[in-house]
Amino acid sequence: MGTLFAIAYHKDALAGLRGIEPKKIRQQIVGRINGLAANPKPQGCAKVQGMSDEHAEVYRIRQGDHRVLYSIRGDSEILVLDIGHRKDVYRNR
Repeated sequence: MGTLFAIAYHKDALAGLRGIEPKKIRQQIVGRINGLAANPKPQGCAKVQGMSDEHAEVYRIRQGDHRVLYSIRGDSEILVLDIGHRKDVYRNR
């Protein structure tokens, strides 16, 4: 069994998550994020070109029309940077 990563949320990610309706979609996104603790690079994740977080690469996972942007910090932490609709989430970065 591998190491479980701790998951931390940036304030932008928390704000984005609160704005997602309906609740069922929000729960699906949280489930995908929780899955990153066991596998930080799941099938379907992609490195976001031209984007970094304090010299760490930024990755994204998809959940329907929403995207979760995150970085892997060392061997123990995942920082969720932003969560939002696919047409908006990349604009703030």
